[in-house]
Amino acid sequence: MLAAFAISAVLALVTVLLTYEVLNVAGALRRRFSLPRRLELLVLVAASIAVHLANIGLFALMYAWMSQYPELGTLAGEVTGEAGEFLYFSVACYTTIGFGEIYATGPMRIVAALEGLNGLVLITWSASFAYATTSDLWDRDQER
Repeated sequence: MLAAFAISAVLALVTVLLTYEVLNVAGALRRRFSLPRRLELLVLVAASIAVHLANIGLFALMYAWMSQYPELGTLAGEVTGEAGEFLYFSVACYTTIGFGEIYATGPMRIVAALEGLNGLVLITWSASFAYATTSDLWDRDQER
């Protein structure tokens, strides 16, 4: 169980730092280049989606690795053993959609539960960043 908490902590740290860096770069790009408003927003949304997909991929890779060690848990339910199932499961956890036909067993359940918390925080953070950016763009338009 301790290993699951350690894995979750490392994944949380990595995904928070990755998300920060991507949002930071997206913010720097919009300040450095004078892009049309729609393009600025498109870049921001694309960067947010890309970093969330990367975060989901990191968790999926960890689930695949953990499943190689039965003491760390595995996926159960309607599992056929395909690699895409780890990605599907990670998407369900990260977006807090919830478990369905595939679920975690053993200590992997801790990682899955904490992925939901991590995803909720990071999705909310990127949404707040998008809101702040949009508000800034609208304020600039009002000043013109």
